[in-house]
Amino acid sequence: MTVYHIPTVYLILGILYLILPLTVWALLLNQPSRALTFWCSGGLLFGIALALIGLRPHLPAWVTYTVANGLMWSAALMQILALRRALDQDLAMKRAVALIMLCVLGFEFFRVVLQDAVLRFSWSTLIFTGLFSYISYLSWRIAAVHQLKSAKWLSVVYAITAIIMLARTTIVLSGLTEPDVVASGVDSVLTVFTGLLISILGNFAFVGMFLERSTQGRMKATAERARQEESARLGEQIAQLERQRTLGTMSASFAHELSQPLTAILMDAQAIRISVASGESNSKEVLESIEEIENSTQRTVKLVERIRNFIRPAQTDYEVVDFKTLLEDVAQLLAYEIRKQKIKFEFDLDAVPCWVHGDRVQLSQIVLNVYRNAMQAMEPNASKKIFVSLEHSDERVVLRVRDTGPGVSAEMKQVVGEPFMTSKEEGLGVGLSISKTIAEMHSGSLTISNAVDGGAIVELNLPVVQL
Repeated sequence: MTVYHIPTVYLILGILYLILPLTVWALLLNQPSRALTFWCSGGLLFGIALALIGLRPHLPAWVTYTVANGLMWSAALMQILALRRALDQDLAMKRAVALIMLCVLGFEFFRVVLQDAVLRFSWSTLIFTGLFSYISYLSWRIAAVHQLKSAKWLSVVYAITAIIMLARTTIVLSGLTEPDVVASGVDSVLTVFTGLLISILGNFAFVGMFLERSTQGRMKATAERARQEESARLGEQIAQLERQRTLGTMSASFAHELSQPLTAILMDAQAIRISVASGESNSKEVLESIEEIENSTQRTVKLVERIRNFIRPAQTDYEVVDFKTLLEDVAQLLAYEIRKQKIKFEFDLDAVPCWVHGDRVQLSQIVLNVYRNAMQAMEPNASKKIFVSLEHSDERVVLRVRDTGPGVSAEMKQVVGEPFMTSKEEGLGVGLSISKTIAEMHSGSLTISNAVDGGAIVELNLPVVQL
């Protein structure tokens, strides 16, 4: 007995494909473009096609084979058009339509005229291999031309998918497996995995790429104006663009964090379906699986809420904020990077809440900038620790963040925190400058110095609120 019922998995994947492009569209609704429209439309076509494949036992063959494959090839071409648009290349719509027609005619020739399942399947998977390889190439070109990290992730995801498609074609031609995507077997599960990979990592990599590119030009233009005009309005605008750029560079981390609860939801749903279908369902086990689905859903909702709160448009909204909870929430945004870089955060926080008056998003931006600077300051092979402490009296609260890196050099001490000065190869050097400005807007201060025990220490001083 197989663990997964493949048609049901395709149906679930189809639903996921319908949800994620709509989510991407909603996130980028205030930044409309033809590239975004092409990409999300392609995702929706993928979702419809996968749902048709999942319903293969209940629908006519021409719908679940010919129509489904035609929709998926069209979906991949839509995403190719989106990437060509991002490279300012000719969209070649007529050639795209002609290519789809040729693919469908070839597929029908093998399916209806020759009635050869192996050639029909191999024709389809080879087309996917070519389309996914071209998407990978275009993504890599975008990464090279526009210096976008997220585009590299997109290229890698589609390159892996193309390799898996080619491998499955080879296996089918060798007669080692059935020429059907819904056939049970390890290769079918692998194909489903590639669908999940594209659905989650692909969409979030595109969001990151879109945000990075759409903000690059505006950041540079705004930064140039800021050299001549120090105003609160421009300061807030740069801060918002920096938040979007940060989210873009962290998109792969968010995709990894989201893939875990979403995969858990898929597996628990399958377990319930198998249990009910076998007639051996145990109410306790079903309830436990439902509880796991609820927990995974809550994890997903919390992460999406953190992303939404961080990227929302700049609008000063002062309120009473629990600063201790804010410090922990921002650390959760960096959870994947912290694990990946093997960094240990040590928190020394009071058990009771610490209240300050300010804008939650702007304060989060200060803390995120300080955390990421500390993480980037440490040597690759050294012991990586970041110490976070919070002290407060009747009038002030002081946040101290100390790393175990080499500290601040004498040259950088003179310019650290000044606009457009940075020791990093990438970025515009506005992170700490924005943080200092935000701190001053909140009647506070931000300073950086070398700690007695080594490393750099950043202190954020804010007025406390008594409740």
